[in-house]
Amino acid sequence: MDKDELELARLYHLQFMKTCWMGSDQFKVGFHTRKICQRLDQAFTDFENGQSSFILITVHPRAGKSDLVSRYAGPHFLGEFPGKEVLQTSYQADIAGGFSAFGRNVVRSDTYKQLYPSVLLSEETNKKDDWLLVDSKGRPTGGSLKATGLQGGLTSKGYHFGIVDDYCSGRAQAESRAFRESTWGAFKDDFMTRRAPVSITVVTATQWHIDDISGRIKQEMVKNPDFPQFDVLTFPARASDYTGEGKYPSEFLFEERMGKKWYKEQYATLGPYSAAALMDCNPIIRTGGRLSTEGIVYTDVMPEIPFTRTWDLAHTAKSRAGDDPDWTSGTKLSFLRKGDDPVPYLYVADVFRTREGAAKRDPQIRARVMADTVFVRQEVEYSLDNKDAYHYLSSSLPEIAWGKLNLSGDKGIRATPLEAIFATPGHVIVKRGDWNDAWLTEIMSFDGTGKEHDDQVDNLSAGYALYIGDSTTFDDATVSAIKNRRNRR
Repeated sequence: MDKDELELARLYHLQFMKTCWMGSDQFKVGFHTRKICQRLDQAFTDFENGQSSFILITVHPRAGKSDLVSRYAGPHFLGEFPGKEVLQTSYQADIAGGFSAFGRNVVRSDTYKQLYPSVLLSEETNKKDDWLLVDSKGRPTGGSLKATGLQGGLTSKGYHFGIVDDYCSGRAQAESRAFRESTWGAFKDDFMTRRAPVSITVVTATQWHIDDISGRIKQEMVKNPDFPQFDVLTFPARASDYTGEGKYPSEFLFEERMGKKWYKEQYATLGPYSAAALMDCNPIIRTGGRLSTEGIVYTDVMPEIPFTRTWDLAHTAKSRAGDDPDWTSGTKLSFLRKGDDPVPYLYVADVFRTREGAAKRDPQIRARVMADTVFVRQEVEYSLDNKDAYHYLSSSLPEIAWGKLNLSGDKGIRATPLEAIFATPGHVIVKRGDWNDAWLTEIMSFDGTGKEHDDQVDNLSAGYALYIGDSTTFDDATVSAIKNRRNRR
């Protein structure tokens, strides 16, 4: 590299990344890439002039935010300010440690040594999550990069450049109020108290929930004028939703890397609730009516495909007591993917429900199962609080080959994949029957809180769990395998 190229790479973060790029894929530059790099350039300049910066970046998954901030910004900052401290955090220490290890390799590279020949790694403290810098004579510069989990290990650490990259691992954590409270406490009480008087703080994340760290930062800035005023950079997937300066060059944010088809598949797969958060960067409050009923198709004839009946048993004394006891329900269903359509089809052929106790319930279950053909798998939930009911049912009805459904996690979250299916017109096909009204009523009122009866939705989410765990459910070989399996039993 000539002298001018080296100077440009030192001055501009985008050029620094292009120069030091170590990714397995070609470095792709999108609209947001330039905007984020320009904001980091300004933060570095402000830091040099004694001014702090607070930046909140929200962008959809796989848009390269971790490359821009967590993998390359730390090494660039330390090249410019080799006596300062960088602190990287994430929802898990190993994730932050991986970013730190990558940054360490950037500093080790020959390209970096051309840019900053007097900035070297110390051989004494050179862990992937804790490394120090020395000058060309081996003397400590005071510069360091440390990485840890947001909710642990921040004691004795400080920063001039602090990064929070994804404080939440996914939907289950985002929907937990206890988790949101603990991460917010860790952010404001632990992380933010570690910053130097002049510092740069960057939070970059997929905003899963309106009440997560990103959401609370925005709320605090409005409520409290003394709260650090973050510069909020939001890049929704669709150009039509972007409200910042400039405009996307195409319909979606990062078509240079992802392609238009990827975006359309994401919207089709996620459903309205998840897409609002992950793609639109504008999470909404979840209420009832999660499953749209407008596109349901009713039919008198089901196709000849393998079906499974999934069972949800009202097995405990508590669930069978009171004025409005739980139901035992079994839904005969099938999930089917057609061609390149990313959203599977759901076929609901029959629903059986009863509130009777075991003495009257079991003969009813036996009759319904025997009416199903040998091609219909019978699966019942087998969990910590349900295994006794499974054993009782399998022993009282020994002629039936009961499969075990090992399900875990919150029921409302388990139902999330159903949202995209119900939101896509024509993808839910229901056989007409006298059970339709009660089934439709539950579908329309389902909100995932568990306050209302949700046994029939549980049947559907259990069936989906089986579907994604067995990608060959619907080929001819599996039809034969199911028949042989049932006959052997």
